[in-house]
Amino acid sequence: MIYKDIIIIGGGASGMMCAIKAKEKNPEKSVLILEKQNKTGRKLLSTGNGRCNLSNIDADNTGNYHGSFKKNLKSFFKSCGMMKTLEQFSNLGLTVYSDSEGRYYPFSNHAGSVLELLRFRLKELKVEIICGCKANSIDKNDNSFIISSDKEKYSCKKLVLSTGSPASPKLGSDKSGISLLDKLGHKIIPLSPALCPLEVVDKSFMPSIKGVRQKGIVSLYDGDELIKTESGDIQFTENALSGICVFNLSSYVQNLKNPSVSLNLNYDKDNYGQLLYVLKLNIDRFKTREIKNILDGFYVNKLGVAILKSAGINKLNRPVSSLSKDEIDNICDTIFNWTFKIKKPSDYSKAQVCSGGVSGDEINPKTMESKVIKDLYICGEAVDINGDCGGFNLNFAFSSGIIAGENL
Repeated sequence: MIYKDIIIIGGGASGMMCAIKAKEKNPEKSVLILEKQNKTGRKLLSTGNGRCNLSNIDADNTGNYHGSFKKNLKSFFKSCGMMKTLEQFSNLGLTVYSDSEGRYYPFSNHAGSVLELLRFRLKELKVEIICGCKANSIDKNDNSFIISSDKEKYSCKKLVLSTGSPASPKLGSDKSGISLLDKLGHKIIPLSPALCPLEVVDKSFMPSIKGVRQKGIVSLYDGDELIKTESGDIQFTENALSGICVFNLSSYVQNLKNPSVSLNLNYDKDNYGQLLYVLKLNIDRFKTREIKNILDGFYVNKLGVAILKSAGINKLNRPVSSLSKDEIDNICDTIFNWTFKIKKPSDYSKAQVCSGGVSGDEINPKTMESKVIKDLYICGEAVDINGDCGGFNLNFAFSSGIIAGENL
């Protein structure tokens, strides 16, 4: 059996940051990272479309997060707010910038720059890393933890679980870490995909508009109750609605009984009356054009045709002059309120993160230590917290790693 003072299971964003802070605070103690993948930080390279959106100017705003740990965030951010996290990266030698949306990226615009600096600092501090080593079980006695892995048994005084979530399984993510925490007696809030596309129930229009992007307003409903509204670029796939505005709504869907989304594709127009006026004007000007082309001045043709079909307009090769008042009203109504019944997210492969994890009631936000088991610390995606798109999730991962590392 191999003994180390501190063992961290999971060499992702939070685990690497935790190890750095633990070793900086306790240079005399031995720190070991056990990582089941063949390299640390693999998932980090895919974040922010490969650019690593590591934080956000509004990262300390609790309204951008969801989950049972949310109520602890004010205390959490007092221990490690966004500025402290960015300062830690500055200390590592990373230069960052923020874009017009307040998202922080490395100056290189490459996630590899962040990962290289984290790995370099771990090496500099002589933190030991064992890759290709999956923890299969954890036992706790009076004074230490015993970790059984594929390779060896390890023991330690203090243990950190930063094992991630099942989101993005192609990058090696799974539920194994959450399973370990479950077996240790923690309350696990059920997992579900988050920051992901929303699959629609009626896919009849979807294949024809696959790949189309359109700016609009997306409203999430549970029956007749409005849950939340987002705006931005909507992306249509073969069977789902996608885009950042849709991703930010996906976190709310799992607990809804009758979820649907309404698209307002009149985003850049002032009001319904203006749209109706312009549409009628075009009908008067282009009386002999076929109905299938009446929305070409608004949208790409295949999106316009899908809107017309959804509005119940038949025989699209008719002249536009044949449109009745009711048909014109239906077209406008669909543009303002194109409604799709949606399924609850279930595909982890298309999710950036997960909702669910260890209940926030069982973690001390000032230290990230478990309230259930002394000397056990939990950080990153293993915690029941998930943020909106824009760097909030990585910010939490790094911040929670800093807090845990400083308190080991």
